[in-house]
Amino acid sequence: MVTRDLSKISMLAAAWLIGSVAVAHIRIFPAESVRGAREKYTMRVPNEKQVPTIRIEGQFPSELKIYDFEFKPGWKVDINRDAQGRIVGATWSGTIAPYEFVEFGMLGINPQQGDTLVWKFVQYYADGNKEEFTGPVGSFYPAPTVALKPAPAAH
Repeated sequence: MVTRDLSKISMLAAAWLIGSVAVAHIRIFPAESVRGAREKYTMRVPNEKQVPTIRIEGQFPSELKIYDFEFKPGWKVDINRDAQGRIVGATWSGTIAPYEFVEFGMLGINPQQGDTLVWKFVQYYADGNKEEFTGPVGSFYPAPTVALKPAPAAH
């Protein structure tokens, strides 16, 4: 009986850990796109802390060409460019209250080659803490990824 109770406790703890990790991370949608396609990407930023989120810094996949950002009332977007003037990242400044989320849209052109786009984000909180979503898939703070599929064959 003690073994069965420990087994139930272990299963509940694992489910809680997996659920809390899956819910609280910055995500990019869609999770799958087509090589060479124009795409609207949406970054979903949840705040499951007791303090507001005040800023999100993003580094875009180097092979992706982001060219436009969705207007979001109450938020300012500062665009980061490389020496050639290409958009390589952005910083969103505003407020996400505890237990709320915000979605930010971006338009981009996918590369013609490659299998995965890796996005990197850092979420800053009003208390000075931050979470860096830059790790590998399966880590506690994974960088969001988008799988790229071949374009359908033309008929």
